[in-house]
Amino acid sequence: MKQMKFMDITLRDAQQCLWATRMTTSEMTPIAETMDNAGFSVIDLTGGAAIDSAMMYLAEDPFERIRVLSGLITKTPLNFNTRGQSIFRWMQYADDVTEFTLEVMRRNGIRSVMVFDALNDMRNLEYSVKVAKRLDMHIIGAVTYTVSPVHTDAHFVQRTKDLVALGVHALEIKDPSGLLTPERVAHLIPALRKVTPGLELQLRSHCTLGHGLDTYLETLKLGENGVDLMHTASRPLAYGYSLPSHDAILDALPAHGYGTPVDRAAIDEMQSYFSMLTRRSGRPEGKVLPVQSVDEGHQVPGGMMSNLVQQLTDQGQAHRLPEVLDEIVRVREDLGYPILVSPMAQYVGTQGVLNVLSGKRYQMVPQEIKQYVLGYYGKVVGTIDPQVRELIAGDEKEIDVPPGQTIEPAMARYRRELGPCASDEELALKIFYSAKTVEDNRVARLNVGKWTHATNAAALLAKELLGKKNIEVCEVRKKDFYFSANHNDSAAATVA
Repeated sequence: MKQMKFMDITLRDAQQCLWATRMTTSEMTPIAETMDNAGFSVIDLTGGAAIDSAMMYLAEDPFERIRVLSGLITKTPLNFNTRGQSIFRWMQYADDVTEFTLEVMRRNGIRSVMVFDALNDMRNLEYSVKVAKRLDMHIIGAVTYTVSPVHTDAHFVQRTKDLVALGVHALEIKDPSGLLTPERVAHLIPALRKVTPGLELQLRSHCTLGHGLDTYLETLKLGENGVDLMHTASRPLAYGYSLPSHDAILDALPAHGYGTPVDRAAIDEMQSYFSMLTRRSGRPEGKVLPVQSVDEGHQVPGGMMSNLVQQLTDQGQAHRLPEVLDEIVRVREDLGYPILVSPMAQYVGTQGVLNVLSGKRYQMVPQEIKQYVLGYYGKVVGTIDPQVRELIAGDEKEIDVPPGQTIEPAMARYRRELGPCASDEELALKIFYSAKTVEDNRVARLNVGKWTHATNAAALLAKELLGKKNIEVCEVRKKDFYFSANHNDSAAATVA
């Protein structure tokens, strides 16, 4: 019987799409050991948005999150998402910065790395893969899916071959905007399977356009020509702009002749915990969205949509969101159909906002858009509109080498200019964030004080139930754990 494996994406991608990446480390720890025992192949933990949120909004040290979770999750590899030459930020960095960052991640407890490039220019991933191999990390190479006149099956097959040549351990079909339809997987996935002999093939497709679950279910019908691993989320953080739920796929496996190493009891416990967390925090659960047309969509990924809405709201222009989304479609066509995934999604989105709010297209152009046009982010798959190119870059010529070759080594300069630092982790934060952001984060963490974390979800759930007025007594029994309390007495927990 073929076994379907799972990557859990609840702690990173799911909460990024539904909760603007505001789940705290202390909210993750009570369920961590259950997740470790659930039978997942990988648990997706951190990446650009998660690290940004820790630094700017949560008063957390993003490396402490990795250390704490890796201390609780000891059997299942924790995953870090990296954007190749951009690492986890938006600008391009030198190869020695890539090496330094992966070393720091590995030392803090990251054992898996997912590498992708916003333009599917796999030259930008070569050095990351080389370093990750040296560090004995599990390497997942991602081909990012999109829909355009130039992104054909032949394009995706060739980019897959490029990743195979780099020596990745697994190949992921990455669909951040939920564009992959049930009809498309029927021939695309078998085509990719043919050029990935012996490699684990993974599927990560969002539910943004309403058909994410149907796409996963259609993939199950492919059997040996399908995928080996699916990326899914705990039910409260599934659907919407997120991904399909664990339980929906688990329910469908037997009918298609699949087994799985995933423990359903652990999945149910996760669902209970995250349902309680949504109620306690007032955050929304994911809802199944109506099916929308792929061809007419703006392709803005879920993780970006909330930020786009906030950007317009801050300027008193929230009512112009439909105009901006239409303009993003036009900008993308003008620029040769870049994939709307970080960081290109943010660049194209910003250009769309500027075009609408200024009233004149390309009157204001971010430096990053100009660099994209000139090849500093990689090869452009499509053709850039000549008139738009003239407005953006004039007569400047494109580079014809991999972008990384244009960036001088920087670590010696960073150590000299940003030091002395108490640790490599502190130096990493100073490299990727402004001095003000790093200092504000340090002060905020001091003000918050040393936080403690619960590591037993059953006790936390019992205490939550006891807070309800109509419940007088609560008892929880789970294996060797026993919890008993009533609203008049102190809670007591014992471990046999």
